[in-house]
Amino acid sequence: MATREVIPRQRGFTLGEVMVAVAICAILAALAGNAMSGVRKVGRVSSEARLLVQRLQSVRANAVSQGNAQGYAIGPNGLNVVAPDAHQGFVFIKANPTASPVTYNALTDRLDPFRDWLPVNGTSSLVVVSGASGTQPAPFTIGFDINGQATVNPAAPFPYCIQVTDTLDPAVFRYVILFNDGTVKVQKNETWCP
Repeated sequence: MATREVIPRQRGFTLGEVMVAVAICAILAALAGNAMSGVRKVGRVSSEARLLVQRLQSVRANAVSQGNAQGYAIGPNGLNVVAPDAHQGFVFIKANPTASPVTYNALTDRLDPFRDWLPVNGTSSLVVVSGASGTQPAPFTIGFDINGQATVNPAAPFPYCIQVTDTLDPAVFRYVILFNDGTVKVQKNETWCP
């Protein structure tokens, strides 16, 4: 008598098992998307704060090394802002090299051709840069005389705290601290800013 070979039955996934796997993948994707959104916000704010520190250090160094007062202007920014210098920062060089205090004059000061643009979505910037610990909206300027001494306009006390905040999530922020001797840094665990 011939024996029949028994072939094991191959089993696939049931519809229920596939639906559970898809549901788990959807939940994990939603959680990852939310986490990535937060990471992008922190990255944008931190990047803008580091750029601001670099620009202020560069302008101060140029003012001292070139013997010509210079500054950095930050234009209006935030939600639905429309202006010629909205959502940007730029370097200005004083017509009078020994000017002190150093404030921006659109009629006489020479502008650096390069502009720093805040990340924008339409007419709104994705980060807000404001002075005096977040209470002074832009525009404002920070100038340095030939000795590297800082001037803030509109005037405010030192240390001057520039707040960089996510436009839609104010809990995501960084402070850039400007001291009266012209040095600048991103706040870590200091208590200079509120």
